[in-house]
Amino acid sequence: MEKLQLYSIAVCPFAQRTKIVLALKGIPHEVTEFDISKPMPDWFHKMNPEERVPVIHYQGKVLNESSVINEYLEDLFPEIPLFPKDLYSRALSRVWTTWASETFIPAMYTLLMNQDRDQDETLCKEALDSFAQLNRWLTEHNPNGTYAWDSFGMVDLNFAPFFQRYCLNEHYRGFKIPNTLEYARVLKWRNALLAHPIVRQTGLPDEKYIRYYYDYSLGYGDGQVPPGREKSSFALD
Repeated sequence: MEKLQLYSIAVCPFAQRTKIVLALKGIPHEVTEFDISKPMPDWFHKMNPEERVPVIHYQGKVLNESSVINEYLEDLFPEIPLFPKDLYSRALSRVWTTWASETFIPAMYTLLMNQDRDQDETLCKEALDSFAQLNRWLTEHNPNGTYAWDSFGMVDLNFAPFFQRYCLNEHYRGFKIPNTLEYARVLKWRNALLAHPIVRQTGLPDEKYIRYYYDYSLGYGDGQVPPGREKSSFALD
């Protein structure tokens, strides 16, 4: 079988989503990891002018955007399904992924990159509200389960990389999820995802995220760095 090519950056949560899909489905592939501290090579810019990862190249075709890539792989390699069989549950899975992109992930990064300490309490509450919303959904649709549905699948892998990176807000912003009934189901889910072997295999230890995302905690993202300093905090050694 032809090997699929994945272009990635080790600290990127969106690229990790696709790494999880490839591992779960056992799809033969090769990974090219770019160094976030260096400009993208010209050949990659020609392949993907936005220069964002992940990108896959397979059977002469190029595709980007993690959620699009992952659904493409789900259709292309259906032997190990990652969506539930029930069509309504599939639809909800897509709703939750969209909500993650529009609400959950922005709340995380807005808190992390905020430089106005007077706003931290408000932003922590907004981030916590997003966990409360997840708890309500999980309680409604799968109250006694471990994962979003019966087994680890597409919804889980779309959230897992960001649960991992919430260590950044815990470290830099003192963010905490109360151990109360209001968050019991989402905490159970988060803990199961953090313990999943493929999530751990495709991610990095907390201390590395904390070091590599230091510039984000200062309000610098997407390759920006504080004036007068090199991008040393992202060197992947």
